[in-house]
Amino acid sequence: MANTIKKQVVLIVDDNPVTRMLMTQALTSTELQIVEAASGEEAIVQFTLYKPDITLLDVSMPGMNGFECCARLRALPKGVECAIVMVTALDDVEDIEQAFESGATDFITKPLKWPLFKHRVRYILKANRTLQELSLNKNKLAKAQSIANLVYWEWDFESEFLECSSDMFDMLGFPKEMNLTVRSALKKIHPEDRTKLIIALKQAIYEKQSYDIEYRIIRSDGSVLFVNERTDISFEYGQWRIVGTLHDITSRKQSEQEITYYAYYDTLTDLPNRRLFIEQLETAIASAKRHQVQFALMFLDLDRFKYINDTYGHHIGDEVLCQSAQRIRECVRDSDLVAKANYDTDNRVARLAGDEFTVLLDDISRVEQVAEIANRLIGAFSSPFFISEKHLHISISVGITLYPNDGHNVETLLQHADVAMYHAKEKGRNNYQFFSESMDNYLKLRLEMENDLRAALSDDQFEVYYQPQYDAESMAIVGLEALLRWRHPTKGLLTPGYFIEIAESTGLILSIGNWVLMQACCQVRQWQQESGCAYRIAVNLSASQFTQSYLLETVRKTLKESGLLPETLELEITETAMLKDTAETIPLLFSLKKLGVRLAIDDFGTGYSSLSYLKNFPIDTLKIDRTFVEEIVTNSKDCAIAQTIVQLADNLQLCTIAEGVETSEQADVLRKLGCAEFQGFYFSHPLPVSQLSLLLKH
Repeated sequence: MANTIKKQVVLIVDDNPVTRMLMTQALTSTELQIVEAASGEEAIVQFTLYKPDITLLDVSMPGMNGFECCARLRALPKGVECAIVMVTALDDVEDIEQAFESGATDFITKPLKWPLFKHRVRYILKANRTLQELSLNKNKLAKAQSIANLVYWEWDFESEFLECSSDMFDMLGFPKEMNLTVRSALKKIHPEDRTKLIIALKQAIYEKQSYDIEYRIIRSDGSVLFVNERTDISFEYGQWRIVGTLHDITSRKQSEQEITYYAYYDTLTDLPNRRLFIEQLETAIASAKRHQVQFALMFLDLDRFKYINDTYGHHIGDEVLCQSAQRIRECVRDSDLVAKANYDTDNRVARLAGDEFTVLLDDISRVEQVAEIANRLIGAFSSPFFISEKHLHISISVGITLYPNDGHNVETLLQHADVAMYHAKEKGRNNYQFFSESMDNYLKLRLEMENDLRAALSDDQFEVYYQPQYDAESMAIVGLEALLRWRHPTKGLLTPGYFIEIAESTGLILSIGNWVLMQACCQVRQWQQESGCAYRIAVNLSASQFTQSYLLETVRKTLKESGLLPETLELEITETAMLKDTAETIPLLFSLKKLGVRLAIDDFGTGYSSLSYLKNFPIDTLKIDRTFVEEIVTNSKDCAIAQTIVQLADNLQLCTIAEGVETSEQADVLRKLGCAEFQGFYFSHPLPVSQLSLLLKH
């Protein structure tokens, strides 16, 4: 279907019908639609209805004259876009000026020259359409620039003034009525970016070189805009000109900054994360190597942070991390040493992972400087954290390594700082340690032992040895203590002293302890059935096992599967483990007693030895530690302590077992003191299953 060509509308306004008729005949065409009006008032009505493209308006009409009508038409919708031509017999200059002041586009004088009239009207229509298209394109361009946050300016290199779009005044925060100069525009540039722009402008002036740069603008209200400026230089009409566009890229920059933040910063503490820290450490190494100086790397770890997370929840743990980060920041910021840094001091502190933080200290001249800051950091954690109406006490362990003495690359420095921190934990926490080679060797041996321990459990390398416990009067075997041994493939038979601490720290003790409990109960049940004797089996519980919420269920399951009578199982617990958290300890002890098992305090006298827990805890046996037995024959104080323990046990109706009895003289003294049972090398060493089976048969 052919496109329909829209006719242009011509409004003829004249009080003379003959003139209207002649104009209509002259303009009649398939391209034009003619509308007539006999007065100014009628013209306003017809204009509103038809919205003409051109109005031919007679000046001299009764009532509303042409000048007043023209002004009224301009105020109507589409009044600005319509071409209004005044048709007048007046040729006075003042009348012509009045016509243009009323809003006329052009004028035609009477009498009309009809051969030229038609061409004159068509020319005005064509010119008006061109102006409308230009105006439309200008509006579209302005809208596109507004959507794209784009403004433009021009400068002829000679004048001090800039020609620019109105939006540029809004961008800079200037009133639109002012004359914008190069100098006033430059004052809006951020001081840190101004030199860069001035250099680019000079190259444009003297070398005719266009530029494409980004910089910041500080608006009158203090807000900062990021803009991208592109320019083009041309030679027109004998003059050089530069045209530039400013694109507001603030949103893009903010997005880039957010992306950078999430990539390089920890969102919880606002500290640099591991990724940024690695880059900073690489930069520090390169700078120190270039200037032949040393720097220190501190590795900080919160002590027992896992306990806070598990006890109070992660929301409390997160707040502890935030407050810890702030304390570390303040310590580092206050340091004169760190003030020498050539980048933001806050960026010298990073959160590496979890509860681990790092601190970089530049240009170290004396090790004492680092020790001073380490002490300051430890002191900062001496005051409690107050969170959700709770006072929480947290300490830190700090490992310190120095470049270049302790390493020349990121991996080595981090590893050695971690080794030093781990050594600080070994030393009791709440202290700092500098890295040394001996630490590294120790850690390597420890890691090797840890790996071997994991293999030992899966490869059945553990064995249970048993040491008999004898009745002091009849000298008959009444009980056995289960003792763990590790038959290492290369190091031979190892006692717990070589590996139990590593098993505790790695958590392997839980699996190992459960295995020992099951093995011992099953084996002793077999001996009970073979001999008909109700031998008692004593099994040591580690502090980690004792705090397990499922210990009760573990013991119940073991008794059920092994068939062992509950009263023949005695669980040995240290004083330290029992008093760690009495709110949980007392209910657990009574629950174990309800199962029917016996409870013994191991190494009695070496821990707290508080009489209150003997009253409150359901204890059956006190084991006198070997330290009081070794010199009981020659040392009156040891003898008195042993006697006190025995008398205390008798008064509380508890059984006593003396450990470490190695001579007949020791046994005689203990027998005279009233000790109920003996255990030690004088009677028997710990024996494997095969040898103890023979002993029990005889």
